[in-house]
Amino acid sequence: MLDLAQHLGVSVVFISDVERGNRAPFTSDKILKVAELLEVDPEPLLQVAAETRGTFELDATQVSGKAREVGAVLMRGWTELNERDLDLIAQIVRRRGQSK
Repeated sequence: MLDLAQHLGVSVVFISDVERGNRAPFTSDKILKVAELLEVDPEPLLQVAAETRGTFELDATQVSGKAREVGAVLMRGWTELNERDLDLIAQIVRRRGQSK
């Protein structure tokens, strides 16, 4: 656990508090760092954190204006998307992630 704490720049107590539910789940950036350290797919970890919080996080600070626009449109229309729409969006994003 010490290695993880050092990798994330937090204390072991902080991690323990998250594990016990005394603190909110890690932020998305910390979850990505955990997945990197453990060499696992971050997607299931991000899903569980979102279920616990009831929200997803999108970092809009380092993306283009168009990306922020698309994020806002997605947030607004989220509940209107059907399973096919969601599958298509997921396919596009996953394909882009694999090409990095």
